[in-house]
Amino acid sequence: MGFIAERLRGQTSILTDLLTRRIRELAGREGLTSFIKCGCEGRSKLAYLEPGEYTAVGIDGSMDYDELLEMLLFYVCASGFKCGFTVGEDISFHLKGVERDRHLATSASVPLWAEDLFHVAGAPASSDEDPERAAERIPFALMTMAELTTALRAVEDEKVRLLLLDRPLSGTYGPLSRDLGLLLRRGESPLFGVETPYGPLTLLDLRIASVLGSGGGWVPKRRRYLPYAAIQRLLGSDGLRARQLFEELGIGEELGGDLIVRLERMHREHGRALLVEDGLRGEDPYLELQRHVRDYWLRVRGVAWMIVERIFYKSSGHPLMMDEGETWLTVVDLNSINAMLIQMLREEALKRGVTIVGIAKDTSSSDFIRAAMPYAKARGLIPGGERLPSFKHDRAFLTILSSVNPDAFRAPWRTLTYDACFTTLVEDREGGTLKAARKVVSMERQFVRGYFQLREFKGDSAVRSPTFLYDRFYNPEMDDRYTVELEVLDRGKPARIYPYWEGEMENPLDNTILLLLSKCDNPEVLEAMGHNQLLYLADKAVKAEVKLMKGLLRGVADLELGALARRQKIFTIARRFRDIRRETEGARERRAVEVEER
Repeated sequence: MGFIAERLRGQTSILTDLLTRRIRELAGREGLTSFIKCGCEGRSKLAYLEPGEYTAVGIDGSMDYDELLEMLLFYVCASGFKCGFTVGEDISFHLKGVERDRHLATSASVPLWAEDLFHVAGAPASSDEDPERAAERIPFALMTMAELTTALRAVEDEKVRLLLLDRPLSGTYGPLSRDLGLLLRRGESPLFGVETPYGPLTLLDLRIASVLGSGGGWVPKRRRYLPYAAIQRLLGSDGLRARQLFEELGIGEELGGDLIVRLERMHREHGRALLVEDGLRGEDPYLELQRHVRDYWLRVRGVAWMIVERIFYKSSGHPLMMDEGETWLTVVDLNSINAMLIQMLREEALKRGVTIVGIAKDTSSSDFIRAAMPYAKARGLIPGGERLPSFKHDRAFLTILSSVNPDAFRAPWRTLTYDACFTTLVEDREGGTLKAARKVVSMERQFVRGYFQLREFKGDSAVRSPTFLYDRFYNPEMDDRYTVELEVLDRGKPARIYPYWEGEMENPLDNTILLLLSKCDNPEVLEAMGHNQLLYLADKAVKAEVKLMKGLLRGVADLELGALARRQKIFTIARRFRDIRRETEGARERRAVEVEER
């Protein structure tokens, strides 16, 4: 043991020296601070808030699961806390008046037999995946749905102008969109065929919505997105000649011919339900969408709300069972609906003028170091002779950089903001540009990201509150002026993308967000200092509620299962062998102790 302890001491010393060297390397590096935007005072920097009284809401969720006999019980809940804030010469939050809004509470308890776990979790029964990991996927998908549902209900309040989520929007949407892509490739789901007032939901509806959302956002002209850009143009017209469509999309005859082929293929793959076929003949075909295609978003919204209603508000039936048979909603289905809920949230936020900010407390993101900083250097924002940091963790790098250069980082500060598509990019040292980190560059102009730090100690400005990631929806009205043209490698080939990049300018929207965040933390509570008081309270509330649910609802399920075991005489089937063995061994040990005491 002494040898191991001595060796551990030496190894720890090596790592300590390594961190010390990295910290020293950042001291005095003024060239690395050019991407920092300090300060947030002044009405002139506010983006969208006129003088008046408004409401801010913070939403968080929690989850847990329990094993009872051969059944799993999943518990999820989400809750919102709100307070008023005043916009005048300054902004003041009425944090003493924070209250839990009972209308912003979403919870569910979902039982599932262990034998159905892998199917509902989206893994085959023969999978080698750890059962605990598979089990966690289900409540996580349900918790995400609970938070997004609560957020959608919150933005219905006309006074709400700021909505805070304890999760990054872009970091949430990425995994959801991957599950949505998996569902689209499979082409099968119990969601398809669900009736709405506008007809049954189809695979085509969900495929269009996966890129267009509600239809009003930015769609790239890159080859794989081009059919959707064409559909977006056709949705806004009664039909177009092919050459007219090419002109509107800004593409030539060669790429246009490929587009027509791909649209016709999509038409055939979806049962000839996309285009009106009468005009498809000839050298310059007339392209017109079938009438029902125009209602794709209404059907998607309708089914999304039906699933939400089924899981959280319907009192009869199993929430994950679509009929009385065994047609289960899987995690892939749930996450596909969650992806649509995010699109719905974006639509409502932009329509109602609500700024939605996602905050990540613990993130291992490295996109700022590996993509945003190399691009900033290429644009001249960071001096050409400045060596980029060797850190692999954005938050660690920014926290240390601000601490060892306190005069250059006067809190509150934020980094420049950049497009979330940078998370899928990495520096191409050979080509001197950026390339896809994993073959494909994600769609730009969906989310905007940045980092912020709110507080420094008055007695020692080098002592700081933590650095956090924040992101928000791309807002065309505020953000279009900050877009750039960037050539990258996408699928190994040169491609032009047009992402958001704040650069050396200052976006009033992000200045406003920094100002709002700086006014609603709580320096008197360590966990809320430099973070957010509303999210802190929501976090405490949902954790306590899940704990309470677990204690109360386990007994309800236990009564039902106990009665089943007695009726069917399946005591050893209804109870796990390990539980029986543990109780038997415990009884034997207690008996042995009693004998010894005598």
